[in-house]
Amino acid sequence: MTPYLTSRAPLAVVLALFWPTFAIAANTATGQEMAVEDCALVKDGVQRLACYDSFNQPQAARDQATEAQVEDAEKVSDTLAPDGKNPEEADGKSSKVDPDDGAMTNIVDRHLKAEKALFSFSGGFLSYRPTYIMPITWMDNPNQAPTSPRLGATGYDYGLENEEAKYQISFKVPLLTGVLDDKTTLWFGYTQRSFWQVYNQDDSAPFRETNYEPEVFLRHQANWNLGAVTLSGMTLGVNHQSNGQSEPRSRSWNRVMASAAFTHGRWLFVVQPWYRIPDRKKDDNADIESYLGHASYNIVYKLAEDRTFSLKLLNNLRSNNRTSLEFGYSFPLGDTIKGFFQYYNGYGESLIDYNHRVERFGLGIMLNDWL
Repeated sequence: MTPYLTSRAPLAVVLALFWPTFAIAANTATGQEMAVEDCALVKDGVQRLACYDSFNQPQAARDQATEAQVEDAEKVSDTLAPDGKNPEEADGKSSKVDPDDGAMTNIVDRHLKAEKALFSFSGGFLSYRPTYIMPITWMDNPNQAPTSPRLGATGYDYGLENEEAKYQISFKVPLLTGVLDDKTTLWFGYTQRSFWQVYNQDDSAPFRETNYEPEVFLRHQANWNLGAVTLSGMTLGVNHQSNGQSEPRSRSWNRVMASAAFTHGRWLFVVQPWYRIPDRKKDDNADIESYLGHASYNIVYKLAEDRTFSLKLLNNLRSNNRTSLEFGYSFPLGDTIKGFFQYYNGYGESLIDYNHRVERFGLGIMLNDWL
């Protein structure tokens, strides 16, 4: 995750964000030989099945099958009831098989395989956290005078509007490829979140706040079945976040961060604890943990392949309890674009407002979702 604030994203970033929609078609057009594993990159179910069929040639298999093989296949078919149901269902008994069982586990596994294939194709940036653009958001109580224990209160050279644009860019790059085992990868990641007073034309539409978050982390793909849930993966790394401002609006902190991702049905649960590295000389926000706590808790639910709910929770776990939440919902807009709705209520949406409660509604476009 490295800062860049330009009107056009680098070509490698665009390829990383949109590659799944045209990677296979591009390979075919350029004459590169595809592998059957590449079919996993095709999101559309019918097209994905056609891709597998192009390798397996089911019609040729049927034409070349022996009578014995046909009889064996018919025996399997006979185990189903005439109406296509399981015999238990035909007898009025409900099936014990949950159609959603393992759905998110399969989605995560497919995502990781596609991620590896994409890097082998492009050799560049890969998507990390959600990337979105919300041209319009509304917040109820803009923080006109940000404060911190060391630097005190400060103001802006302009009045803040309730309406502003918000966007997030996030990507990662694998490091030391080919050195570690196949399931363990060292990554460099970067996330940038900006708040733009684009509707404040009287003051030249300034950027109110931008947070830069580079990090280096080690990720291990576990895929351990723990009964009710599956432990899909774990990470451990070092994270820096700052707003790039000079005093008195400077805010920053450094953390050692870990995470564990669990899947169940269509659910993904990510627990991300952290330890803040002390800054005894020049701490811009010494009390930040009393507002944001020591961990974040993320929940993702796949309603459908192109519809995703997400919820992020923060809590300081103290007697003066402070809870923050971020709710998101992405949905299809046509065949290629996703709409995105976001609601935030709490502290820490931006570093400048880490100790100021914000309530925000936003609507825009999702460029890259969680999965």
